[in-house]
Amino acid sequence: MSLQTGGGTYLGYVLSQNPELLLLRTVTRQGLLTGVRTLELSTVLQAHFDDRYMRLIEFKEHNPEVVYALPAAPEGLEQQYLTVPALLQRAQEVRQLIQLETHSDHDLYGFVSRLTEDELMLEVYTQYGEPDGHTVLEVDSIRSVIWSDEDTRTIELLLRQQKPEGKN
Repeated sequence: MSLQTGGGTYLGYVLSQNPELLLLRTVTRQGLLTGVRTLELSTVLQAHFDDRYMRLIEFKEHNPEVVYALPAAPEGLEQQYLTVPALLQRAQEVRQLIQLETHSDHDLYGFVSRLTEDELMLEVYTQYGEPDGHTVLEVDSIRSVIWSDEDTRTIELLLRQQKPEGKN
């Protein structure tokens, strides 16, 4: 459950409640249990439950061995001069799901489907592992390439679980 109060947003599980007070086992956005706290019901402005965001947090909580595994590093790049185009090329070769941070503060998750000297086409996915079309952008517009982190590993796991049996 996600509770919006005048003092912030709290994620967690309701342990107990009465007309005045709520006892909540709190959870981080990474799905990690952090503690137990009380909230006055009169301060709760909104309550969200069973929405996509909460299901994503629960998914992370139930799959910590994958989501929080040691991040993988791109193999074979330690021997060459590291550049954004080299990372993009390697991501395309091994079909690595990456996150791109752009200079316009727009983050994209996906697979590199085409790459030229100046542009790339990304097969884009949402943070929920849903296909979100294709995006073409200039290589120079990329501020950072994130090869493997909590979000990319979560999306990869969601995509693996969506595949029909017998397909890779």
